[in-house]
Amino acid sequence: FEEVYSLDSGSMQALGEVHGLIFLFKWQQDLAQQDDRPTASGYEDHLFFAKQVITNACATQAILSVLLNSEKVELGEELSNFKGFTKEFDSETKGLAISNSDLVRTAHNSFAPPDPFMSDNKRVATKDDDLYHFIAYVSQSR
Repeated sequence: FEEVYSLDSGSMQALGEVHGLIFLFKWQQDLAQQDDRPTASGYEDHLFFAKQVITNACATQAILSVLLNSEKVELGEELSNFKGFTKEFDSETKGLAISNSDLVRTAHNSFAPPDPFMSDNKRVATKDDDLYHFIAYVSQSR
């Protein structure tokens, strides 16, 4: 994984082979509520897409989307088994499978900074908070 500061052809060529891009967007609730753009369909047989069903997992899901949609990445036994197991699932069930996967949960939690003073009380974001969302883009030729 590399940070990319420009999408011009020279910058992309300098990276070499790119399996996907992950963008970080500032989340705007009001825009999300009025988004009536059509969504993709007919991809289920050749594209791994999982609906995010748990909070704070968008980066992990973005990484999984890139990995599980690349034919050139060697996934290893556990991710290959996961991909095969979820192949026939709809996007929501795939999201649930991700949330119930010990492998994914362990990897996801390994990136959380240890905080001995962290409270068990969950704080809900307010309208004044800046929220961000990771989204993966992969190239598919079908």
